Amino acid sequence: MIKAIIVDDEELGRETISSLLKTYCQEVVILEECANIAAAQTAIEEKNPDLVFLDIAMPGGDGFALLKKLENINFDLIFVTAHNEHVLKALRFNAIDYLLKPIDEDELVNAVGKVIKNRADKWEKTNIKNLIEQHFSSPAIKIENLCIPTSKGFQVIKLDEIICCEANNTYTILYLTDNKQMVSTKPLVEYDSILSDAGFIRIHKSWLINMKHVKEYRRGEGGTVILTNNKSVDVARRKKEYFVSELKKIFKF
Repeated sequence: MIKAIIVDDEELGRETISSLLKTYCQEVVILEECANIAAAQTAIEEKNPDLVFLDIAMPGGDGFALLKKLENINFDLIFVTAHNEHVLKALRFNAIDYLLKPIDEDELVNAVGKVIKNRADKWEKTNIKNLIEQHFSSPAIKIENLCIPTSKGFQVIKLDEIICCEANNTYTILYLTDNKQMVSTKPLVEYDSILSDAGFIRIHKSWLINMKHVKEYRRGEGGTVILTNNKSVDVARRKKEYFVSELKKIFKF
């Protein structure tokens, strides 16, 4: 059984999650429902839950403030939010699950299923700590790490180590420095969204590249990019103009 605490300032929000869990996720036992971060902090420290459903926006401090107050984070976390794309991108960046309001029962079942798998794999909560640090750091501080979900759990890698990403059906192959490769369970379209502000460009339906690792560009119908691992990647014809313009911004030619 999974012991859970629900944190949401809206009574209807708490009741909705509770009702859906009782109907669709009977392996989850609700220990307590909390309406603010003070009550949530006390409940988490006293009852040691396995899982916390956490609303982001609440009076008296948001969900991130609660996480920062906790000395130890020994639980899995599912955010419940109606927030904007900026917040959702931060959650995806760190491979932290979230549910959008109004909550869909299928998405809830899927999120709880991931928690069960993570617990079986004894996954450490490194990604939650990364998220807290990013949320409270200066906006000028660049995010340097990415949490990659794999078939065995999660792995944190530096963005600079990623040379390019290749679509492989619903998975993504990440080509890393030192000739390493990693297979992520997320599709390439998600990495395109997550990394679009971090110096990565989608140059083909199957390829996302790190512009820092571009070594050469050869002209052609769309052209070909040679990366620092000597991999040749074709540029789609419709992506050529965008790629070249971005290349000029970085390398000033």
